[in-house]
Amino acid sequence: MTARPFEPIHSIDDSRIAPYRNLPERTLRGEALFIAEGWFVTERLLHSEYACDSVLMSADRADELADRIPDGIPLYVGDRRLLYEVVGYKFHQGILAAGRRKPFRSAEELFAGPWKDQPIWVVCPEVTKPENLGLVFRSAAAFGASGVLLGERCCDPFTRRALRVSMGAVTAVPIAKTRDLYADLKAVKQRWGLHLVAAVLSESAVALPDFARPFPCALMLGHETEGLNAWLELCDSQVTIPMSPEVDSLNLGVAAGIFLYELRRERLTRRG
Repeated sequence: MTARPFEPIHSIDDSRIAPYRNLPERTLRGEALFIAEGWFVTERLLHSEYACDSVLMSADRADELADRIPDGIPLYVGDRRLLYEVVGYKFHQGILAAGRRKPFRSAEELFAGPWKDQPIWVVCPEVTKPENLGLVFRSAAAFGASGVLLGERCCDPFTRRALRVSMGAVTAVPIAKTRDLYADLKAVKQRWGLHLVAAVLSESAVALPDFARPFPCALMLGHETEGLNAWLELCDSQVTIPMSPEVDSLNLGVAAGIFLYELRRERLTRRG
């Protein structure tokens, strides 16, 4: 048995677990908390800059995981079937955690020097699907991006789906969100000399393997179906992924991973 103390849960009406109640019916938009699902995302939260308010765990996972939750964080444990009723769906990994949101960074804070390791940032004017945004964050973490700047029309990166798809990377990568992306990018370009690279589908664009990345730079990823459109006038380069003629496009999240890997490949190779 686990030596870590926990608080047993016997009723779906227990007020201590109110943050976890009926999650499919709540977007959590505007709430102070977000919900991490599964052990890996919970572990990322516990080691992040975000506070963890509590952990909800099924009794059959307690012996394995309870001792890995810091003593200062309330741990609630109950029968798995009871917790399914509380949450409103079957969370198969048997563990959820409530994290506390922080104010987003400003664009100025995200890009402020001094820089290390020739940084690259990601700019998303309007990514509307949580799964795609989660993949962007996962790739940003994997390839050492220095942060992600979200436009005013982007979806919430702290939805359960975005967090889960990112494997918790949303809590690990610096995030800024702006109310006026155009104005903020112009200011950053003027102050820091930022080179904006547009990820596009165009035969006239530079092929990604042939692109010589300038420093400093940020990769701009467009809307899932509409692309970048008006944002192109703000970009300094347009770059495309060469593909087989049988395929005309890639999922936005997949494309983000390819772009970030290729743009960081030289630095990753030197580290190796």
